[in-house]
Formats: sequence, C-alpha cells, structure tokens
Amino acid sequence: MLLATDSIHKNPIAGALVAGESKEETFFFLTHLKQWIKKPLSLVTIDFSTRILSGLEEVYPHVPIQKCVFHAIQLLTRGYIKELTRIKRTRLLNHIKEFTLLRRKSLDREKGKMLKIELNLDFSDTQHSLSIYNSLHKILSNTSPTIIESKLIGFFAQQDFRTWKGHELFLESYKKIFTERNFNFSRKALKYIIPKIYKAWRAAIRGLRIDLEHTKTIFNKAKYLVLMNPKNMELFHRRELRKCLKTFPWLRIYRKTLVKFYYQFKISPEKRRPLKFLTAILSENSHPRLKSAVQTLIENEENIFRYQTFLSPKTHTLPSKSIKVVKESANKTLNRLYRTQCGMRTIENLQMRISQRLSCPIIVSPSLKEKLNYQSKFN
Repeated sequence: MLLATDSIHKNPIAGALVAGESKEETFFFLTHLKQWIKKPLSLVTIDFSTRILSGLEEVYPHVPIQKCVFHAIQLLTRGYIKELTRIKRTRLLNHIKEFTLLRRKSLDREKGKMLKIELNLDFSDTQHSLSIYNSLHKILSNTSPTIIESKLIGFFAQQDFRTWKGHELFLESYKKIFTERNFNFSRKALKYIIPKIYKAWRAAIRGLRIDLEHTKTIFNKAKYLVLMNPKNMELFHRRELRKCLKTFPWLRIYRKTLVKFYYQFKISPEKRRPLKFLTAILSENSHPRLKSAVQTLIENEENIFRYQTFLSPKTHTLPSKSIKVVKESANKTLNRLYRTQCGMRTIENLQMRISQRLSCPIIVSPSLKEKLNYQSKFN
C-alpha cells in the first residue's frame, strides 16, 4: 500500500492499494493525488526506494525531495546490526565451534576412528590446544609407566605448555587423578590414568570455551548499547557501555561514528560535517549491507538534510503544503487492521475499511485488480 500524509497535521491524505512497490504503481497513485491536491507542493518526503523516486520525479519533476530521517537512521543501524553480527560470527561463534570440533575429534581418535587429527584451525588458542593434545598423545603412546611419568613432568615444565591458556585448568584436573583416586604410575593403572589425562585436556578446552560463551553474552549486550541513540541513554546505560567498550575496545570506532551521525541532525547546516566520516567504519571484510548503507547515505546526503532549509526559526516546523509519503503511525494502524482482518474478504471491503480507519480516500490500482482476478480463477 502507498500512502501520502500531511507532515504538519499528521493525518493521511490519500492511499492506494497496489500490486507492489514499483515505478508504475507510484505513478498511478501520484497522478490521482495530483488531481486531488490542486495547490503546488513545497516538499515531498520519501524513503530510499529508487522505484518510488522514479515515479515521483515523473509526476512532480520540480518539487524538492526530502529523504526520510527515520529511514536514514534505520538504514545505518540495520547495516550496523549486520556488521556486528558478522563480527560476532567470525570472532566468537567460529571460535566456539572450533573448540567443540576439537573435543569431538579427540574422542573419535581415542576410540580408534582416526589415526591423526587434521584440522585447519583459524584461532591461535585452538591451534595451541591441538598441539598440546598431540604432544600428550605422543607421550601416552609409550608402554612404560616410568617413561610416561618422566616425560609428562618434563613436558609440564616446558614453555610451550606454560603459555597454553588452559594449562592451569589441565593441571588442576591432572592432580586430582592422583590425589582423589590415589593412582600411581604402574602398568595396571595406566588403562585408568591415560583416559583421565585426555579427559583433563578436554576439561581445559571446555573451560576456554565457557569463557568465550561468557564473552559472547557481553558482546550481545554491547551490540545493543552501541546502537542506542545517545539522547535515549540513561546513566546506567552509559556506565554499562563504558564497561563493554573496555572489553571490546575495537567497538569504539563504531560507537564514535554512530554518535557523530546522530549529532549531525541536531546542529545547524553551517556546522554540519559531510557524511564521508562514515567510511571510517568500513573495511574490505565489512558486511555488504553496511557498505551499501554508507554509500546510500553519502549519495543522498543533500536530500537527507534538506528539511533544515525548510525549518522555521520560530516554530521549527515544515510548511503546511509539504507532503510526507512515509507515516509510521498509519502503518501501525494498518498492521493492526490486517491482524484483526474484520471480515476483509474482498478488495472492495478492504478498501472501505482502510478508508474508514484512516479517514482518507483509498483507490485500487488496475494491476492489483487484474492480479486478484487472475488468482481467483485458480481458487
């Protein structure tokens, strides 16, 4: 559905039930709208749809166009969400999956399903954990209890083992084998000790994985706080955000850029900065949605801030002749009407109920009627 709204009085002017958002449907609706509104328009506000823009330019070729501020902010924040989700997946979720995969492969090896664990791991601590496992496996492959004990003592003193992040958790579980179970290195006890040493290694990587799970929880909170509008933040929001940025310092550039973007809507046109500063958050690996959002905002910068030239210094309102195509409150009304349905089984009934609810004329495009007639033949 296409809807035109008066920006000053906040009430819908007219609407059209269409088959889709296209140049032809927009042209059909605005042609009728032009017949109903005899006075010239001072400003038209639309979203970032190129199809609506092309239809609008044919009907109102000389009217100044304002790109909706709400959709400009929404465009950037949705790009942020995609980018932060990508970062979470590459830095945290894939990291957690590698530890899970490493645990499963170690069990398969001990069951004799494979001779060697061969994995292409991307993170240094998972690579180090696999190296520790291979060293343990080499030591525990000996048949002499004395040799195993002496080599384990020497291995635990090596720098490679001491720098492993899970060495403390491993040693804690390793010592319990002999203190709680009272085992000692003998041929009879080896069949009990060796599985428990492997189990101690798995307990260590499980601890590392749990730490990552906790970090992921903090990141989810940080993602929500980074996206918040500064004027909507309470003191506890700011306090939590500072804690999150200490944990993830590389998120500071994203937060700083977003705050600067919000600030551009509060200052005068003379002090406003070009939106090219948004490129600071982009890299080769950035999500395509974020790249597209930044490019779209930079290309439409003049239209996004056009409203500043129409603001009255006293009332801070747009002129009464301006028409706003996007109306979120009207969309909510339509969504509620759609959920309840209210017996809207025909296009005529739908047209009547929407017109009554929005208190404005509603027309139906010929292409929608043709589409419904075509579908009715097969039902």
